[in-house]
Amino acid sequence: MLGFLLLLLGMAIILLGSELFTNSIEWIGRKFGFGDGVVGSLLAAVGTALPETVVPIVAVGLSLGDATKLHEGQEIGIGAIIGSSFMLATLAFFVTGAAVLFFNAAHRRGRIVEADPAGMKRDLGFFLCAYLITIISTFVSWVPLKIGIALLLIGLYFSYVRLTIQADQASEGHLKRLTFDRKREAPRMVRVVVQLVASLTLIIGGAQFFVIQLEDVAHALSVSPVILSLLITPFATELPEKFNSVIWVRQGKDTLALGNITGALVFQSCILPAVGILLTPWQLNTTALVCAGIGFASALVIYFQLLRTGKLQYQALLLAGLFYAAFVIYAIAAETTLL
Repeated sequence: MLGFLLLLLGMAIILLGSELFTNSIEWIGRKFGFGDGVVGSLLAAVGTALPETVVPIVAVGLSLGDATKLHEGQEIGIGAIIGSSFMLATLAFFVTGAAVLFFNAAHRRGRIVEADPAGMKRDLGFFLCAYLITIISTFVSWVPLKIGIALLLIGLYFSYVRLTIQADQASEGHLKRLTFDRKREAPRMVRVVVQLVASLTLIIGGAQFFVIQLEDVAHALSVSPVILSLLITPFATELPEKFNSVIWVRQGKDTLALGNITGALVFQSCILPAVGILLTPWQLNTTALVCAGIGFASALVIYFQLLRTGKLQYQALLLAGLFYAAFVIYAIAAETTLL
């Protein structure tokens, strides 16, 4: 019972951090003249990707000095890297689509998703390319080539950053007053930075606290390390993106809501696999490959829907939930068979 209460506490900390983060990151964008594309796909995406970036690095790093734990640490790290992209490409999209319906039913917004289609196509295109390279790289055994793939993924991300900045347009929409400076319509920059740092501290600290509590509960329930690394840990570390997107959907800021997810997808399919390839043997087991394949397929469906209709529809976002459910069923069945 205490473990579940601590999980709720961790979620509350992340939610508070997300509320402060969405407010402050929008003001950061306004101060520097950035539009929703850069704010959502770059600034917010990288900021909220920090928890899942830390998990695989820590998992591998802590095991380097202990040969008995090295394999387990590498497996957890690889699982966290693959699982984080899978979680965004399935569950995060589903949560966003469900949020659109929920707030529409509450008469807070319409059902039409007003996200920038060009930005979504760019983000998903980069993700699909990088994630495919990531999957293929597991079949490469020559070390120099693997290092080259890691460098290629890093270069791909910087190309994405350049194109995103070039395509950005300044936003002039109304912003809520800064939480840490409510007296001013235009807050001081120092207050904005302080709130941003405070929000990231809450998000990262809350996510790590949530992961620890979730892992304790999982171990108490005898959950396997594969399920833990591919499903449970990524679910916890992706909470900031989900919360941020729900907050922005509630405010009708769909480009920010979905850019936060798609931008994080690009970051996590470029930078995190590059780290994994450089720090581990990067050999994906069958379950990890199925996980990656289903995540890739979910994003591909949404990408094709964008190409076909020229806009993003909430039905396609909801469909991503079926891909998530499919892998959960597969993973549970696979673990049951092994037992």
